[in-house]
Amino acid sequence: MKTRKSISLKKRLFMLSATIIIPLMLMVISVLAVLQNFTESYSQIVTNIMEANDYNLTFEKEMNYTVYRVVIGSASLEELKKGDIIEGKDPKYATVVKNPYKMISNARRDFQTMSENASGIDSVLQIRGITSCLNTLENVLGKIEENLNKPSSYSNNIPMWENDIHGVNSLIQNYIQKYVYYETVSLDELRKAIERQTANAIMLSIALLCGIMICVIFFSRRITRSVTDPINALCEATKQMGKGDFTSEQFIESDDEIQILVKRFDEMRDKIGTLVDDVKIEQMKLKDTELKLLQEQINPHFLYNTLDTIVWLAEDGQTKEVIQMTTSLSEFFRTVLSGGRDYITIREEESHIHSYLSIQQFRYEDILDYEIDIDDSLYEYSILKLTLQPLVENALYHGIKNKRGKGLIYITAHEEGADIVFEVCDNGIGMTEDELVALRKKVKEKSSYGRKGFGLINVEERIRMNYGYRYGLEFESEKGKGTKVTVRIPKKNQPFSKNNEQNMKKE
Repeated sequence: MKTRKSISLKKRLFMLSATIIIPLMLMVISVLAVLQNFTESYSQIVTNIMEANDYNLTFEKEMNYTVYRVVIGSASLEELKKGDIIEGKDPKYATVVKNPYKMISNARRDFQTMSENASGIDSVLQIRGITSCLNTLENVLGKIEENLNKPSSYSNNIPMWENDIHGVNSLIQNYIQKYVYYETVSLDELRKAIERQTANAIMLSIALLCGIMICVIFFSRRITRSVTDPINALCEATKQMGKGDFTSEQFIESDDEIQILVKRFDEMRDKIGTLVDDVKIEQMKLKDTELKLLQEQINPHFLYNTLDTIVWLAEDGQTKEVIQMTTSLSEFFRTVLSGGRDYITIREEESHIHSYLSIQQFRYEDILDYEIDIDDSLYEYSILKLTLQPLVENALYHGIKNKRGKGLIYITAHEEGADIVFEVCDNGIGMTEDELVALRKKVKEKSSYGRKGFGLINVEERIRMNYGYRYGLEFESEKGKGTKVTVRIPKKNQPFSKNNEQNMKKE
């Protein structure tokens, strides 16, 4: 399919975006400018009303109380000039006596600010009246202060407190209430103006959006067809690739970015084909690793020695021991093969270890004891086949055999949250710190595939490949005291059953 475009897809999309964004931006900016203006005016009026209400609620009461305490001699005006006085020891019921001069100064400053931000001349006139009253209040307070040093100051000051102070404060409250009223009227007028502007903005927005939608529908249909037709062709090629055809190529001529997409698709198809081949090779390597593990388990020397022991026991007439050892050998290889399954139950894994150690105990009767302590509640959960036996074998040949006297191999299992943790311990010769570090490095880096260490490396690799990299082996050892290998695997939510083994392989 051949297509010719004079304008690139990027530019066409940019034009479509500009058709939408630019008109919307202009509309939003104009609306925001109007809203900003209204918001500032609204906020200023509300602030004025809130500040005036604060004085309306507290100023008269606090001023009357403070002057009264000064008149009766309970509070010193000189001390009040230095700072507020707190009366009462209990903070819950304590009363604050404030500096009256500072109260007047703060009120004069705040009302001056309100006058500068007032919404109308009526509000300004009320503030002028408040300022005049504050001046009168300050003069009366000065006279009261002069009388404090004279005889009979109480009889001279109490009339001024009752008449002048109370009267001026009441007048201030009256001015404040009128100020709040006029500011509230201005607030209501502002609200009506906002409603008108909002209605106009809605009508303009609807008209503008209709125009934008017409343009968008026209341009988007053209752009969509120029993109979807080549992409449909690529989808068809993808279907062919999904069927395993990694050789067919798409010849789509275009002056826009679709050609780049076609080129990258061809490169991806080639890489996927290469990856498919690599996966096949990796699967072959995995099968080779599993085959080596089976070869390790079906070790000719182990089998020869076991059969020799059975012959020797038969010649010696130990029929019961022959039956026991033959049964253990049969159970051992039955688990190794296990019908081709990758996963078995923990019960089967325990039986496999028991069979192996029973056979070895006939050969190493003087040096080997073992104990297996796995809780019955874990028996029906699944485990990757041949996980523990290589660790037990390693404990026997590299720990117990090189120890003087009898040794013990101890296998345990317990739950830790969503995991099951196995421990294979021996009291053999152990390892130095350098030997332990070298072993950990060898297992993590898979640096040895010889007879020595292959079992540990294989178990580590199989656990990580089947369960994930947060699982695997951990080693602890001390020279002369023994070694402990810890195996951590996930505990499945459902116990093991033959029906779910295929699902586990997929996981």
